[in-house]
Amino acid sequence: MKIKILSKIMVGAVLLTSCNNWLDVTPQAQVNADKLFSTPAGFENALLGIYTSMTNEATYGKNMTWGFMDVLAQYYTVYKNSNHAYYDAAQYNYESGSSIDAIRNMWLYSYRSIANCNVLLEYLEKKDPGFFQDNQFERLKAEALALRAYLHFDLLRAFAPSWKDNKGGMSIPYADSFSNKIHKQLSTQEVVSRILEDLEIARDMLKDLDPVRTEQYKDSYYHYQIFGTYPTAWDYRAYHMNYWAITGLMARVYNYMGDKEAYTYAKEIIDAAHDGYFTFTSESDLSGTLKEVDVVMKNEILFALNFSGVHKIFYSSEAVAASRFEINEVNALFPEPNDLRKLLTGTASTSGKTVSYKFADIKSEHGGKIPMIRMSEMYLIAAERLYEENPTGAFEILGELQEMRGVTVTESVASYDQLLTILTGEARREFLSEGQMFYWYKRLGRPVDRGAGSVTLTKQNFSVPMPSAEIEFGGRVEEYLK
Repeated sequence: MKIKILSKIMVGAVLLTSCNNWLDVTPQAQVNADKLFSTPAGFENALLGIYTSMTNEATYGKNMTWGFMDVLAQYYTVYKNSNHAYYDAAQYNYESGSSIDAIRNMWLYSYRSIANCNVLLEYLEKKDPGFFQDNQFERLKAEALALRAYLHFDLLRAFAPSWKDNKGGMSIPYADSFSNKIHKQLSTQEVVSRILEDLEIARDMLKDLDPVRTEQYKDSYYHYQIFGTYPTAWDYRAYHMNYWAITGLMARVYNYMGDKEAYTYAKEIIDAAHDGYFTFTSESDLSGTLKEVDVVMKNEILFALNFSGVHKIFYSSEAVAASRFEINEVNALFPEPNDLRKLLTGTASTSGKTVSYKFADIKSEHGGKIPMIRMSEMYLIAAERLYEENPTGAFEILGELQEMRGVTVTESVASYDQLLTILTGEARREFLSEGQMFYWYKRLGRPVDRGAGSVTLTKQNFSVPMPSAEIEFGGRVEEYLK
């Protein structure tokens, strides 16, 4: 659907959320925007509605994490089963009916969430400063800007040519307003500039306000409520685009560009970990019965979507042979027997196949999370970006991650390309079920690992095509797919 159509869908309305626990929200109805934004609580509900919309199965609830995008990354045995619902995607056939539906819905629901960000931002600007208290205005605006940037960046990485291949080529629209106009298609370079602009504003607004940078968060951590110190809306910061999440996303964006500035932002997160704000998951946290395991390595997460229903989506797929996501050659993925990350995989109770446990039905604070940015990515980014000028420092950073995962520490390599091979292997083990790995291959233009072998992709394979309506009615161009 073109942006004009998306805007009409959302005109005058945003998602209203209702809940007993504000961390467990579901959209209940669409209401008139003027009524919704008549109170500060209405603004909070609108923001929570955006986070909730991102857990839809079409996007991060499945297809933009452990579903469609991880099929493209060849994590699963899907390519061996012609009857699988995602078989065509595993072959990079984007013209089949199942692929077309998945692609259209990723695009549509992502821009719908972006539209909601823009509605919230525009209503914020209409209010008198005295309408809000406790820095609520700054927090709402910063999170909405950061979410808008996050959503656009994943659309860019999926649907546009890579920065390395053609940063000046036409890519996607950057929807920075809520209106009936059709937003212009921009070059990859222009979209990245808009993304960084939003993130820089958001980060600056939260730098001195977000409690995640206070000493108190070293003890209680930001997955929890801080009673009595801050307004309750500042609680549970791991499930919001907080200061650390924005910093991590900026590292990811600059690394996408191949810019050394990525190291600066990644190192800030690493320094925060050394200072006690984040901790690596221990072996004891991954041992015991599945119900006791920290299946998402929670204390390493910079940002996650809190969605208790993700395990239902995952296991409804796992229960049927034509839709299950069996890990392909798990021993090739985890060649070292003491790799702690392998403990997050195992045999599914229904199918008997090897699957990821990250979305297992855990009746505790460890389950029901969709990781969006995690600390370990910062170590991979920092090592990659530092290598050219300081190989020793790069291996110290990589070695810290490897040591905490229980695998052999890399002390040196003969070339940058060999470093990328090692980093790619670590990334595959880190990002399983999280939708990041295909973007990693695309950024570097590397063959996609498939167990003991690999698949070499063309530029066309690496770029998911826009929905046909965007080309037919929106006037978009995709020369890079020709």
